Amino acid sequence: MDVRDIRDKLVSKGEYPKRDVSKITHIDIHHSASFSNNFKGIETIKDFADYHVNGHKWPGIGYHYIVAPNGIIYKTGYANEMRWSVGGNNSYTISVMLIGRFNEEEIGNEQYEEALKLVRQMMSAYNIPKENVMGHNEYPDQNTLCPGIDMDKFRSDL
Repeated sequence: MDVRDIRDKLVSKGEYPKRDVSKITHIDIHHSASFSNNFKGIETIKDFADYHVNGHKWPGIGYHYIVAPNGIIYKTGYANEMRWSVGGNNSYTISVMLIGRFNEEEIGNEQYEEALKLVRQMMSAYNIPKENVMGHNEYPDQNTLCPGIDMDKFRSDL
């Protein structure tokens, strides 16, 4: 896996609430809702961070990891920080965002395979069963099309 730590390159204001990583029991999967062919590398991720910080007034980008269309994985948050990605469910989740609009386009094989590798690694690190790998839309009170991929297939591929 090609994992690039860009946490120090992203805009932030303040800090997310801290938590003990032993509290992580779930992995939440998202899509960017922007078409994958519009991805311009770290500049696109900086734009997401800017939107979260200056638009939503969050402390930083809302995800712990981002998987690009070319399979590169960007580390964007610390696991001991409770990111704001699934409403009232954030205290026990670690979040992965896939660049793409998967309710309208197919996810590419390289991106899909690298996302599986990342999620498998996190499942092992935090002792998370595959049934606790959930799409954004599978969490309570989350009315969204996100992540746009077939989560049953994703879980079966883990």
